[in-house]
Amino acid sequence: MPTANGQLQLADYDAALLARGFDAFQPAERAQMINLGYRYIARKFPFFWERSSHVYIINPGDVPLSIQGGAPLTANSVIGVDITADPYRRKLEVATQEYFRRRWQYQDYTAQQNRAIPSRYYVYAGSLYLLPPPQAQITVTVFYYQYLADMIATTDTPVTPQVYDEAILDAALVRCHRRAHELQLAGEAQARVDDALDDMLSDDIWEMEELQERVLPDDQWL
Repeated sequence: MPTANGQLQLADYDAALLARGFDAFQPAERAQMINLGYRYIARKFPFFWERSSHVYIINPGDVPLSIQGGAPLTANSVIGVDITADPYRRKLEVATQEYFRRRWQYQDYTAQQNRAIPSRYYVYAGSLYLLPPPQAQITVTVFYYQYLADMIATTDTPVTPQVYDEAILDAALVRCHRRAHELQLAGEAQARVDDALDDMLSDDIWEMEELQERVLPDDQWL
């Protein structure tokens, strides 16, 4: 059943497909169609649901922070890193590839002689490096685009806002109808998806109206 705020769970999407006659599909196949529709909708409007942040306590000698879509950081890409505890508060600058390769890639990050207060960061081979490694315990806030994982458990919900639920269901129906070679019904479901995307675009296009900054830069003139 839907969550307290009305958001649909994977089981609800599955029940909706069953009610529409897709009981001949295996449960795993229905889940795949739902997740494919979910990803399709999520990719259209990634900017708000993808953005996230997390606070980490880093101790001297800790290994670089893994960001490969799993614990401890489920990041698709890093936006920025700040030290957020006194007396070291600062925004870390991005290190260049040349600086990292020439100065830090080959170093022992647990060695005491390499430690200081970090001033830069670099992402390499699925890990986040603080440069230089910290000489004292620090607290950092990592801002990142979170990794979009499939819904697997029956109680899983999309990371997208609840208002996108109907569009996700219609996108799943498109894929189910195509799988069943019901192309006319797939086209009708796709039309509903397109209408929903048009409506959502008007809400998503501006991040802060007073600032007059578009979420996506207008680079069509390039």
